[in-house]
Amino acid sequence: MLTATEKKNLKNLLAMAEDPDNTFSYDELLGYIFGLAMTPAPLVPSEWMPTIFGGELPTFTTLEQMQKMTGSLMEVYNNFVSAFHNNKLHLPFNIEKLKENQFEALYEWVSGFEEAIALHEEVWDPEEFPELSERKKEDLYHSLMTIQGLVDPVEVMDYFEELPDEMFQEAFAGVDTEQGDRELQIQVFLMASLPLAIDTFQKHARTVDKIRQRRITGADSPTPIRPIKVKRNDPPCSCDSGTCCGGIAPAKKAPSPTSKKGANVIKVDFPQHGKKQTSPVPVYQLKVALQGAKPPIWRRIQVPGNFTLEQLHEVIQLCMGWTDSHLHQFLIDRTCYCLPDEDDLWQTSRPKNEAKYTLHSLARKIQPQFQYIYDFGDDWMHQITVEKVLALHEGASLPLLITGRRACPPEDIGGIYGYMHLIEVLGNPEHEEYKEMADLLDVDFFDPAQFSKEDIAVINASLEELFRQVK
Repeated sequence: MLTATEKKNLKNLLAMAEDPDNTFSYDELLGYIFGLAMTPAPLVPSEWMPTIFGGELPTFTTLEQMQKMTGSLMEVYNNFVSAFHNNKLHLPFNIEKLKENQFEALYEWVSGFEEAIALHEEVWDPEEFPELSERKKEDLYHSLMTIQGLVDPVEVMDYFEELPDEMFQEAFAGVDTEQGDRELQIQVFLMASLPLAIDTFQKHARTVDKIRQRRITGADSPTPIRPIKVKRNDPPCSCDSGTCCGGIAPAKKAPSPTSKKGANVIKVDFPQHGKKQTSPVPVYQLKVALQGAKPPIWRRIQVPGNFTLEQLHEVIQLCMGWTDSHLHQFLIDRTCYCLPDEDDLWQTSRPKNEAKYTLHSLARKIQPQFQYIYDFGDDWMHQITVEKVLALHEGASLPLLITGRRACPPEDIGGIYGYMHLIEVLGNPEHEEYKEMADLLDVDFFDPAQFSKEDIAVINASLEELFRQVK
């Protein structure tokens, strides 16, 4: 479907990424564009291009280079959209004849496809369309499960574990159905289901076009999403270059020859995930509760919506009382967000860079709750509840710790269960482990029930000092 020149240009564009670890592979990119092409929602380049590069802005040395590289990407996208509307967009793998050396490419393609689906989750949610028959809803659920299962088998393992072996024997004659091979069976089952899943997604996309048209105008004929045509001198062109760049405006070169080295580098001005702020950013009131703690240990905080998850991590560390001596990550809607070097077994899919996502950009995903995990040895699990979304008042001192209960546990004691045992022992001087635990922890200094107004004031002063520069 792609020419040799298009393939070369796409691979060269990916190679220019500033964050290779979080940039799509070539096969992921093709799966991503495939998913975008059939998405029944308006899409502009500034919304979907940043995701390809992990949110980082591609750097180009000349305007001509920028136009060539992004133009190639737009041309491929337009071709895919056109193929979809002409019923010629097909899964680029023959599952029945798939060779072992093609497996990795297939899984990466599916991973990219999932990223495209996640960009507008609402159009793929069966419950958003009560007009659909129960059969169509069920088919769409199964298709979503197929994609999720190929990206992250753990997510669907419980469902398949309950299915009888006979189902696999009937579908795949000759496959060993011993329990030890069940995970392999599931992968084979999901892979075999992929063509039907893609077909279901495409049928749903066309159905959504019709439903949306009826909702808006009452007409029966759909208004398909057209590809963005890239033509010369086709006004208005936001880059003022005379060549339409698809609405992506590059930063202007510094004219002075005495400017700093690198000043002539052009950066494409991609907004983070296409979410431009057109109104004041709200304030999120969050309750951060340590899971498993009895009595409860929690903090209530207020954080600006333009804070990144990386900044929220710093707020949580200060407000809870941790020392930030261990790795951490956020788990939001089954997706892991962490620092690039914090890749851990907790992740459920490609980890995303927490420094690139704000609370407001994740507004739909974080409500009503999400998780924060600290120290992958002790596994301190925090449940974060979005209690309120408030208007930002001028002069407000944020972030702010409002209140909380009980002291933060000491670190490196075996997690919440180790801490609960510690509290039990310290509450009984006659306990056989009391002396050992008392020596481990200064019992005259540590009071598990302690969390006063004075503590809150000290923490807020620290927050003021730490985030003064971002206010």
